[in-house]
Amino acid sequence: MKIGFFTCNASPLLNGLAVSIQQFALHMRRLGHRVFIFAPRYPDCPDVEPDTYRFPSLRVPTHHRYAVPIPAVAVGLHRLIARLGLQVIHTHHPFLVGPYAYRLARRLRVPCVFTYHTLYEHYAHYLPVVSPMAARVAEARSHAFANRADLVIAPTSGVQERLRRHGVTVPIEVIPTGIEPPEESKESKAQIRRRLGVPEDNGPVLLYVGRLAREKNLGLLLRAIHAAVRVVPNLTLLVVGEGDDERSLQRLAAHLEIADRVHFVGPVPHQTVGCWYQAADLFVFPSVSETQGLVVLEAMAHGLPVLAVRSVGTSDFIIDGVNGALADDTEGDFVQRLLTLLCNGASLHRYAEQGRVSAMKLTAEASAVRLLEVYERLLNPIPQTLIPDFQWSS
Repeated sequence: MKIGFFTCNASPLLNGLAVSIQQFALHMRRLGHRVFIFAPRYPDCPDVEPDTYRFPSLRVPTHHRYAVPIPAVAVGLHRLIARLGLQVIHTHHPFLVGPYAYRLARRLRVPCVFTYHTLYEHYAHYLPVVSPMAARVAEARSHAFANRADLVIAPTSGVQERLRRHGVTVPIEVIPTGIEPPEESKESKAQIRRRLGVPEDNGPVLLYVGRLAREKNLGLLLRAIHAAVRVVPNLTLLVVGEGDDERSLQRLAAHLEIADRVHFVGPVPHQTVGCWYQAADLFVFPSVSETQGLVVLEAMAHGLPVLAVRSVGTSDFIIDGVNGALADDTEGDFVQRLLTLLCNGASLHRYAEQGRVSAMKLTAEASAVRLLEVYERLLNPIPQTLIPDFQWSS
């Protein structure tokens, strides 16, 4: 099968959407299919992946490292795409590349699939005009685009329910981005910490992995750490990632007088982030803007207990009190749940074990197989005449 992925985020960006595209493409290619990726062009970044093509793009002045693709001016790429023989067009955005991919699918007479990766109302601050109206318009347009697709992929059932409530009537399949089963480390936790330079205070080590951006709700996390260190003074928070809010978060940590307790690690390649999961005692995730939260699954797969804020992106994977802990989006509840966990080693151990079992059911290969099955059904629908009528007989 020849599949075209159209995206506004791709490698070398480090975010969940870019990782999702990489994971699906990798496993589909391993299964013998050909996946073409059409993405923005980033300066000074040669492509190392096969079948990756770049649209002319402009850098985003208000958004760290991002670029805006301009498909309309890619005349040479238009001709190339027409010759590739794509059988499925799968867009990962409703804007910019989305309408382009939709028109292309209709012109080539192939199915158009759309993955709803983002809760767009949480990203309105990236628009030139920031207002509640802008957020509502972005959300409404994303739902309208979803209704134009032949099929929508939702990463979680929470996203599926949300789309239905907002009037999306086309078929929706729930297929999360899976994780790669982690390899067993030959190093002890103490050895990993020494190698990474994690402070040896003999206190609990908390970890956050992800972008440092407003929609990630990291202010709540830092204020929770400020409250928690009064009870657990030798606590350490490791912040792995980069983003537009890094300096403001560092200033907030200094203002809260926890700069010595919070260590901003910076960006880490996705292939090597596993050692940071292995170095920590608890994964903390305050974001409410996720449609999935891939890092949560990764942490669970590494046997790291998780405390997250309850959201559509976490409730599919975390059963509160069974394989992890979910807090309300309030500082008070988050602090209370955090301190309860830090004082209860039995709960941490149980969440680590049960979380790993849950995460290992959602592998990247299994998700790729499920998506391929969906493509096959679109390409080869069962004729209505072959579907037997069901009649109730008493």
